[in-house]
Amino acid sequence: MPEYLNSRDILMSGARLIGVAFLLIVGLSACGGGASPPPVTTHSVTLGWQQNRESGVNRAGGGYQVSLSGQPTIIVPYTVGPAAPTTTVVSLNTGTYTVTVRAFAALDPQGGNAGNLSAASQVLTVVVP
Repeated sequence: MPEYLNSRDILMSGARLIGVAFLLIVGLSACGGGASPPPVTTHSVTLGWQQNRESGVNRAGGGYQVSLSGQPTIIVPYTVGPAAPTTTVVSLNTGTYTVTVRAFAALDPQGGNAGNLSAASQVLTVVVP
């Protein structure tokens, strides 16, 4: 059974971590200091990862599952073109989240209709101020 996601470098706001190809782009403003905790606010967060080159991922019935703690699983399906999309934008409140990505295909390795789902990527912890 092929593994759809291979371990690669994780990038998070310019810092390198070891794990699945995963790029996190967070457009957040700086928080001020003080004794009281910062208010809970909502931020738009773009999650991205390197393209998986398995053909089943990059055609009808393929794509990615993005698991984000405390949130429903996000399905990023193949639509058209040479590859499935490799980003998704989520709205997150202030807090700490864990993220993993899995690739999926409609066909199993033997060509049957059972489907195939890769192992989850390494867990990335995301802190949204």
